[in-house]
Amino acid sequence: MKLLVDFVLVGGVIVIAILLLLLIKSKKKQLSQKILIVFFAFLVCVILCFYALLHDILWLFRICFIPNDVTVLVVGPLLLLYIKSLFLKEESLIKNSLPHFIPAVLYTVFIAVPTLLYGMFSIDGLSYILSDFIYFFIRIGDLYLILYLIISLRLLSKYRRLIKSNYSNLTRYDFNWIRIMLQGALCIISIDVILKIYESFYGDFDWNVDFVSVITMVVLISFLGYYGVNQSKVLLPDYILEENQFTTNKSKNTLPSFKKEEFEILKSKLEFVLVTNRPYLDEDLTLGKLANQISTTDKKLSMLLNQYMNTTFYDLINTYRINVVKEKIQSDLYDNYSLFGIACECGFKSRTSFNRIFKKETGLSPSVYKKQFL
Repeated sequence: MKLLVDFVLVGGVIVIAILLLLLIKSKKKQLSQKILIVFFAFLVCVILCFYALLHDILWLFRICFIPNDVTVLVVGPLLLLYIKSLFLKEESLIKNSLPHFIPAVLYTVFIAVPTLLYGMFSIDGLSYILSDFIYFFIRIGDLYLILYLIISLRLLSKYRRLIKSNYSNLTRYDFNWIRIMLQGALCIISIDVILKIYESFYGDFDWNVDFVSVITMVVLISFLGYYGVNQSKVLLPDYILEENQFTTNKSKNTLPSFKKEEFEILKSKLEFVLVTNRPYLDEDLTLGKLANQISTTDKKLSMLLNQYMNTTFYDLINTYRINVVKEKIQSDLYDNYSLFGIACECGFKSRTSFNRIFKKETGLSPSVYKKQFL
């Protein structure tokens, strides 16, 4: 068992070291990449600390103790800042996020550093770190991280919905890996909480339960880390971040009458352009491009779609694409085309998203739908 744990820890250090090297070598580092460097640096310290515990390497344990001890309070705010950095402009982003790191700083000054010094020199004035209150405070640190992971997941979901208002294909902006990372981290920390609750009622295990969290963390980071390093930054227009401006659940009946008339005219122009020019066949079609074709602004077009038509740009364009796909599937001219080949002809870029959207629109997979016409 010890050999397996040793292998995973060493492998984790190597994988994260490679990721750090790739990030550091990048000449033009975006804020999101800088945050990942800090994030992976903390994870390396955590793994090295547990490696030192496993092999009784005292000097290495002392070097990594403080970063390891404070990681649970740093990772949550760091991931939240990372998600914001992918979508928002960098100005004042770090400054506005500093309050989130105050608990980690206080913990470092009043608990982590005193704990290390007390362990090294047995200073009587620092014996307060052995109190039940401090012990309880340390044990609930996982709940702090869980809270931030939940907040981060909700924020990511919000930004992804906003992206759907501007892009017809999300291949370049696929943040599923971030969602999986956050959900994976949430599962890992939840398991850790369950194990600690069990220990509180039934006594400690014969082995350090924290090793379970570290090992699963290594597996998760190894699987997802590469994609995080190569994730490009996305800057959304400022107006789509304005609160409550483009929610899709608003009824068109809440609009003033003059707005209804204006939007009805704009809707007619939009439908005419979609039918005659078929702009949805452009796989890189954006809200801005379509707005130019109907001589309006992207802001007004977004309002038309979200507030008047109760849809999103992404859903509207892909509905038109699916209709054309169905036409081509039924046509003898496309008998020699593969289903994905037809999808590409109609503006899709991803096989996975095409299959998902097609089934959502028709209730059938593309292959089952095609069999109806054989």
